[in-house]
Amino acid sequence: MTLLPVFVGLVVGWVALRGLLAHPLLPLWVKMSVFWAVPLTAATWLFIMAADDPVLFPETAPCPREPYREGVIGSGKVSGVSTPFPPRAYCLWEDGTVYELAPGAEFLFWVFFALTVVPLGAGLWHALRDPRSLLR
Repeated sequence: MTLLPVFVGLVVGWVALRGLLAHPLLPLWVKMSVFWAVPLTAATWLFIMAADDPVLFPETAPCPREPYREGVIGSGKVSGVSTPFPPRAYCLWEDGTVYELAPGAEFLFWVFFALTVVPLGAGLWHALRDPRSLLR
């Protein structure tokens, strides 16, 4: 059951990319922006997902297992949390205190995501509006 949505997503992405490259009114730099925005979106997503990971340097982890001092940031045990979409990484203390780990990277992710989705949406619109242009 999970293979069907992946296949549909790949087909829609392929048609959108073909429609984008065949679009006669878009300048070349808009068409090529997708090819650098997609890897930057993926790299930013990976950076956000790894922001709370204490494996590499446990003594300098962003979410320390022991609080620095009682009441400085939060009290009680702390855990790092990452959500895949929308991408977000934060430390969560027992008392409910939340400390964002990568707010700048989240902003960059959404900028790169928009720079990917908007041109591909234009390409999909062009492919659905004029399917014969894809045959050239």
